[in-house]
Amino acid sequence: MTSDPAYVLNHHAIPMFLMGMVTLGLGILVYRANGQSLAHRHFLVLCTSITLWLVATGLGLCATTQNLALIWFKIDNVGVMYISVSFYAFSAEFLKLHRARSIWVGYGFATLLAIAVLFHQDFVTGVYTYWWGYFPKWGPASVPFFILFLSYMAVAFSDYVRTYGATASPIKRQQVKFVLVAFVIAYLGSVDFLPTFGYELYPFGYVPIFFLTVVVTVAILRYQLLDAALFVSTSATYLPLIPFTFALIFVADMLHDLAPTILASSLIVATVIFTVLYVTIQPRLQSALNKALFPSRYDAYNTLTRFNHAIVTNLNLANLQTEIVRTLQTVMKIEKISLFLLEKEQGYYILKSSHGIDEAQADAIRPASHESFAGFLLERNQPIVKEELEDGFLERDPTRRMTLIETFTKMDSEVCLPLVNKARLIGFVNLGHKPSLAFYSQDELDLLRSLANSAAIALDNAMLYEDWKRSQLLVRRADRLRSLETIAGGFAHEIRNPLTSIKTFIQLAPSRRDDLEFMDSFSSVVADDVARIERLIEEILDYARYMKPKFSLESLNEIVSSCLHFLEVKAGNLSVSIERRLAEELPRTMVDRQQIKQVLMNLILNAIDAMKASGGRLTVTTRPLTRLDGTRWIQLDMTDTGSGISPENLPHIFDPFFTTKHESTEHEGTGLGLSIVHQIVQEHSGTIEAQSTVGQGTTFTLTLPEKSEKDCVQTSSDQTWQGKLLPFPSLPPVLQRRTGTYGH
Repeated sequence: MTSDPAYVLNHHAIPMFLMGMVTLGLGILVYRANGQSLAHRHFLVLCTSITLWLVATGLGLCATTQNLALIWFKIDNVGVMYISVSFYAFSAEFLKLHRARSIWVGYGFATLLAIAVLFHQDFVTGVYTYWWGYFPKWGPASVPFFILFLSYMAVAFSDYVRTYGATASPIKRQQVKFVLVAFVIAYLGSVDFLPTFGYELYPFGYVPIFFLTVVVTVAILRYQLLDAALFVSTSATYLPLIPFTFALIFVADMLHDLAPTILASSLIVATVIFTVLYVTIQPRLQSALNKALFPSRYDAYNTLTRFNHAIVTNLNLANLQTEIVRTLQTVMKIEKISLFLLEKEQGYYILKSSHGIDEAQADAIRPASHESFAGFLLERNQPIVKEELEDGFLERDPTRRMTLIETFTKMDSEVCLPLVNKARLIGFVNLGHKPSLAFYSQDELDLLRSLANSAAIALDNAMLYEDWKRSQLLVRRADRLRSLETIAGGFAHEIRNPLTSIKTFIQLAPSRRDDLEFMDSFSSVVADDVARIERLIEEILDYARYMKPKFSLESLNEIVSSCLHFLEVKAGNLSVSIERRLAEELPRTMVDRQQIKQVLMNLILNAIDAMKASGGRLTVTTRPLTRLDGTRWIQLDMTDTGSGISPENLPHIFDPFFTTKHESTEHEGTGLGLSIVHQIVQEHSGTIEAQSTVGQGTTFTLTLPEKSEKDCVQTSSDQTWQGKLLPFPSLPPVLQRRTGTYGH
């Protein structure tokens, strides 16, 4: 004769077992993340208590006798005794409240109550039999437990409410709000007390309690919570799982007469079919819910996603910088945004575009590519939240952390997006507060990270394309400067008109030599034309002839001052003011003083001439410069507020015989001045570039290497150069070249 089994599987106990095991796993996961944290330890106690309650209750449901069920129900109430106290203890540490004494007093009372449950018969006095199985029957000794439970839970609730109202941190507010909402929902778990007093209400309290543990786990391990709105829409897509679960329970109860293998196989097949269908429709359901519940956010995400794909085809660097800032501000309503990019030659990250910030203050912040800030961004290569940095989650070294926080504060940055491409930090974007101190959800940060990756590629390509265009222009300019055919053709064209007038005079002079008026007027014209030809020949010789520079150690500031002093009277007569911004202690360098004076005089005269119509301001700036390769240079900027140079003319201003001066006067331009300037600068191993905006003015940037007497090696240059135009491919090969800051 066989005895009846002590336990029979009760399908109402299955979700309790599953949630109990998952809850314990969450507690262990959190504890292993930081075992030294008291909050993590208290959370492990909370999860262990919940697991003991759920597993012991499930075993009581599976027991076939009331006595065996009573034993398990007493054990499950041991876990219940610690739930409120451990949650209170976790909350106090999580909110950084000093409650050590009340925590340990609570644990002491919980321990006494747990002992009373096990050994006192007036706490769990018996077992009720409901349609779902056995359930514990509580007696009058449970009153002290309710006092402890309600007291500690009420204090924890008030702590969350006060902290939420007092904190100004977006992430902390969101964490507190989210846990607070989960806390309120978890209170629904109190319905499990009703069946213990004879009320036949199905005990579903483990569901909200499990929800609370999941939310708190996310809060701890991710440091920042899902946006509540997004969490709602995401959770809503899983609602079909609830009726399906109850349907399975109902079907299993209806078909309990079937053989166990047939019943199990039927339930498995039904689950597989539902899973396949659900996985197919879930993404569409998620999209539809987002669009219906949060249309503005849905549109914002779609806008950023489309922009993310579009920017990679934009090679206009200035436009790309502006569009990135404008789109982020428009879509996300961020109050302050700034975009910094690496200036390769200077080795600094410089403000390129912004919204809502003091540009003068931001422009003064120039993190160097070799500083810890740039290294930290390159190392992280993901959105960096200032608050997480302040809490020590992202950087353990306190000295480095304080330096990083100080840099974030100076730049008004709450979130920093590193722009990394091919292991190079080409720049970064600073984002300020969102409206109403709303926090950046993890999903928003993921989207911003994707946008930053695409922006890094686009900006890098645009910068490389600008480099390619500049190198193409320099190569073509140098090639044209060596073209003797161009010089000869230009010379022939320039002297044709004066030669024609001279020839006409010679032909008419014999027959009209007695015409004094004719002779006087034409003699003057011929004299002017001869002077023009002489000046043209002299400039061509200066242009074509190699003149070996006579280097000496000179101060560029002194040369600039000398040239400006010489032309101040002329500038004053034309209402042109001159502003000097000469760097103090500018190092002396080896140059040909007369040739550099010729360069500066040409640039100054051109600037004054551009402003002669209505006056203006000429600003001359000098500064020392150290490039990434360690070489030292001296840079001079000459900026006027004249009429500017049109975009179609700007690439040709250094071309031989190119001029925009067309007045028929003795001082008509020949178009060789800037070509000679370019040649002299090249002979000094320097560079000269121009930037101009029509109606605003022009800036010439002259860069010369800093050389001492021992560094200056004068080399002969009696080579003959033959000009030859170089073909350029439609796709810039320079886009394959590396630029930027490397992480070592």
